[in-house]
Amino acid sequence: MIIGIIHATCNAVPPLNDAFIDKDNEVTVLNFVDESIQFYANKVNKIDDKIYRSFVNLALTAQDAGVDAIVIACTVLTPIIDYIRPLIKVPVTAVDYPMLEYAMQTYEKIGVVVTTAPSGPATKSQLEALAQKNNKNIKIKVETSTKAMDELKRGNVERHNELNRIVASNLKSDGCEVIILAQVTQAIAKSKVETIGLPVLTSPETIAESLLTT
Repeated sequence: MIIGIIHATCNAVPPLNDAFIDKDNEVTVLNFVDESIQFYANKVNKIDDKIYRSFVNLALTAQDAGVDAIVIACTVLTPIIDYIRPLIKVPVTAVDYPMLEYAMQTYEKIGVVVTTAPSGPATKSQLEALAQKNNKNIKIKVETSTKAMDELKRGNVERHNELNRIVASNLKSDGCEVIILAQVTQAIAKSKVETIGLPVLTSPETIAESLLTT
């Protein structure tokens, strides 16, 4: 099986590749990266026509490479996946969908940690849509630490992980029952965040499980 993954940051490549290879060492992963998407999204703090065009171009490139499925690893892009699907012949799924669905079905008070500004509203809207579709009553609290992403890009992994832990601890104090590390890049902080004593969900593990066991 060939999985094409669309990224908006190079930092998301290793955790997702590792998750798929750990699940099935015969899977082939092709990465399609455009960091200008994340940079621009943080600048304008919304999804506009420029982001839409970049997304379509990457998806078509992945399809032309012969992938069997496309995973969108950028949280910013997930709200517009449904608009892209009619243009692409292979299955397209959001990296965080299995994780969010599990959280929605399992918990009532959900804490979400993000490290890019647009990812907070995007993740919250997805959770709300899933809850409405399934007639579930959930409460969502989102906290953002863009400084954590800045530290990660500088190579300061430990500081990135600690900032995620601090924000997650605040969410625990607000009564959240579970912590979602919304972006792929945050998966490396999972063990650090778990020290606050709550379940911690990350998307690489759940998307690999979802695609490679169906």
